[in-house]
Amino acid sequence: DRPAGRSGRVDYRITGEDQIGVKFNSRERFEKNIAAIKVLKQVESENRRATTDEQKVLAQYVGWGGLKEAFSTRDDQGLKEKAILTELLTAEELAQARTSVRNAHYTSPEVISAMWEGLTDAGFAGGRILEPSAGIGHFCGLVPESVAAVSKLSGIEMDGLTARIAQQLYQTADVTAAPYQEQTV
Repeated sequence: DRPAGRSGRVDYRITGEDQIGVKFNSRERFEKNIAAIKVLKQVESENRRATTDEQKVLAQYVGWGGLKEAFSTRDDQGLKEKAILTELLTAEELAQARTSVRNAHYTSPEVISAMWEGLTDAGFAGGRILEPSAGIGHFCGLVPESVAAVSKLSGIEMDGLTARIAQQLYQTADVTAAPYQEQTV
């Protein structure tokens, strides 16, 4: 287990065992999303922070980009998936999820790691770090530990459900659920 940070909070660290960035098919991605949402809802209903085991499930959330069939009523599979989502999500969460099908983007762990390597090679050793379109926070999960130890992480994510997952994964970070353009410093 990782040492707890501020107020017993633990930030998730992405490792090679996480299978983040693996090319799962649509059905597998849907199932990983549902599992993560169920964990999030359980943690929230118990008014607590996610455990490290729960964080492993939350880290598998991939969002809805490219999963338009989950909101379709054209076939039996789409109807089943839409029924699952309707039961699990609030009306607002469902609307945000549906909207994100077209505008949710993903950055692979390889690209994120290369960006961190470039920043540290350029001399960045820590400070204030903002992830302006955070998703579930993979930039936070891959920040070099030496940098994380002396940095203050912040993230902004417009999708409320996704931001709440990021808050459970990166418990010492300040994660805001709102559109970036509406934020002031």
